Amino acid sequence: MKRITEGRILRTIVYAAFCLAIVGCATGPAGGTGGTGDTAGQASSGGEDYPDWYLDPQSVYPDDTYLTAIGTGDSRRDAEQQALSGLSQTFEAQISVDSRTSERYRELMTSEGTMTETEIQLAEDTSVQSNQTLLNVQFGEAAVDEVGRVYVIAYLERLPTAQVYRDLINRNGNQVGRFLSEAASSDRLVREYAYLSAATVVAGSNEVLIDQLNIITPGMAQTIQLPYVYEDVMQRYADMASQMSVRINITGDSDGRVTSILRAALSEERFPIVESDPVLSVTGTISVGPIPSNADFESVRWTMSLDMAGPDGSSLVNLDEEDRASGVSEEAARAFAYRDIEEAVARDFVDAMRGYFDGLVLSN
Repeated sequence: MKRITEGRILRTIVYAAFCLAIVGCATGPAGGTGGTGDTAGQASSGGEDYPDWYLDPQSVYPDDTYLTAIGTGDSRRDAEQQALSGLSQTFEAQISVDSRTSERYRELMTSEGTMTETEIQLAEDTSVQSNQTLLNVQFGEAAVDEVGRVYVIAYLERLPTAQVYRDLINRNGNQVGRFLSEAASSDRLVREYAYLSAATVVAGSNEVLIDQLNIITPGMAQTIQLPYVYEDVMQRYADMASQMSVRINITGDSDGRVTSILRAALSEERFPIVESDPVLSVTGTISVGPIPSNADFESVRWTMSLDMAGPDGSSLVNLDEEDRASGVSEEAARAFAYRDIEEAVARDFVDAMRGYFDGLVLSN
């Protein structure tokens, strides 16, 4: 059996808009042999017919020029995903961004015109389990062994990829600078907070890119001059958040469980909870009561209505949700209900609140 010897086709996965400006982006490394499309050659178990990039990756992809990882799977797609995951683990970023923050980053940067919808979509395609998103990843040829396992190599070409990262880092940096300027000139506390919150989202995502750039091409990140200091941005945000005091008043919450859930969720945003003179007010109602059920389970239905008002009393965010929960006893059913309520507050109410603040930025 032999592996194929047709020309290599490289599939650029992310940030393709920059590839036209990158020399060599559409060609493979010197000395490599390749496959076309999703086809792959076969390699014998003896090893003599395995491709060079599998037997000795450094001979085809020198370490001073490339970062590489080999993946295997039942299909080319599976092998590519494993290779991409392995490549991302090389970075082991010290700063991670959760999916909700990543979504806010994408919305802010797309709406502000810093990135296009196409660039955002391409970037999303490289999300892998290690919580890394890598730019300019490419895949080389695939090979298939005698039992049908597919092998493929993923790689980053260091210098062109570093240039892509540097460009995006600078664009993010300029956006952070604009957000900080808007915050400084705002005459409303809520609007100032919104711009500082947006600045932390973009600055945090930029830290991940800088962290990755330091691995791709050590030293290049030190040549970037950003219009802000990350630690100063985070401190300004923390100082502003400490002024966003909130008063909570929930009707029907006799045991204070929903109030405690809201207090914990708002504390994650660094908002202090106060009894008087608040900037924001959260009011609402909660009801949890038994409903008819079968002989094996007890069930309850819960309804919750929440509203966040601004300094002038106008409604900023509202949430109305209801559901049912079941358990072996009414006490167990109520416990499940409050777990669902906690998830609704953490997911839906907090997301709606963040969406309101981001909306102030995007509507300007």
